[in-house]
Amino acid sequence: MSGLFGGGSKVSKPDPELVAAQKRQEQQVEAEARDKRMKLAAQRRARYVGGQRMLLSKTRQDAEQGITETLGPV
Repeated sequence: MSGLFGGGSKVSKPDPELVAAQKRQEQQVEAEARDKRMKLAAQRRARYVGGQRMLLSKTRQDAEQGITETLGPV
């Protein structure tokens, strides 16, 4: 029917600036979601491990500081 009244099916292309803004927004949302997932994973990992290094671990800088060896009364 649109052909009878002179209206053709012309599809206008979206504004390139609008498309670019939408892509930037989608990338920002994806980055925020990725950061949130990484933060939650880090919290879960810290909870699982305990978040503290072992007392005598080689990675600890002051491994033996404050530890006294006593086998009996001093």
